[in-house]
Amino acid sequence: MELQIPLITCEACGGSGICPECKGEGFVLKRLSDENADKARKSAKNMATRYTAGLPKKWSYCTKCSSSRSCTTCEGRGKLSY
Repeated sequence: MELQIPLITCEACGGSGICPECKGEGFVLKRLSDENADKARKSAKNMATRYTAGLPKKWSYCTKCSSSRSCTTCEGRGKLSY
């Protein structure tokens, strides 16, 4: 006779097993404040750089999953036992 352990869906990742903070990328982008983005766009030399000047360019490793990309709550399984 096989013992069945009841499982519930992980609330942290919604059952996907992917880190909800970085969405499985392993890194998060550092966003510019609206004020700094506006300042960067105004100082841009042409239209192409004006658009990209306000976008995030720097990133850091995800601290929630330590860049492992899987949910640390359910260890990437998507399910938790009671």
